Amino acid sequence: MLRYEFYPEAKLLLINQSNEKVQMLYIDRTWPMPRIGPRPPYYCYPEYQLNYPVI
Repeated sequence: MLRYEFYPEAKLLLINQSNEKVQMLYIDRTWPMPRIGPRPPYYCYPEYQLNYPVI
């Protein structure tokens, strides 16, 4: 029997953008940022090239 686990955070992957804001903290500064920003483009058929190191 297959057992599936549910993670509420996984729902965020289905949303393209959100107006909800979170506080970003960096060293001693904070600023509001969108919880979900625009997604990068999706490439259907990426091309991979092998790189062998020079020894």
